[in-house]
Amino acid sequence: MGWFGSANSDAHITIINLENELKLGLYINQIKDFCKTIIPQKVRFDSLDSFNYHTFFISPDEKSQLYLNNIITDIHKSIGFDIKNAHAHMTIARGLNAERMKKASEQFRATEINFEFICDSIHVRKFNEKTKQYSDIVEIIYFNK
Repeated sequence: MGWFGSANSDAHITIINLENELKLGLYINQIKDFCKTIIPQKVRFDSLDSFNYHTFFISPDEKSQLYLNNIITDIHKSIGFDIKNAHAHMTIARGLNAERMKKASEQFRATEINFEFICDSIHVRKFNEKTKQYSDIVEIIYFNK
């Protein structure tokens, strides 16, 4: 399929994007306080899905979707950001057109998706100029600590 917008990115669920380290510095203590209130939970990803013809992703099961969406929505609210909706997912490819979406769907059609993990922290990442991704973990904030 060639290069696409999420190439070279480790699997992750984006919770919030802050423009720079200064913004992170303004909100990091609020984020840490929020994380103290979250109870870790097992989450399961079990299907493939897409947003129209532009993003192809791995989707969590219904219970995990609710848990993750609540974290995304609540953390935004806790630091004073407005968020209309959340849809937790792990992107495989983004920036696709209809033809590439069809190819992606065909390529992964026979792939069984079934993995789970304990969601117990937020990893704060910063942009890496070499990989052109948010790949450098600068802090891990654990839940309920």
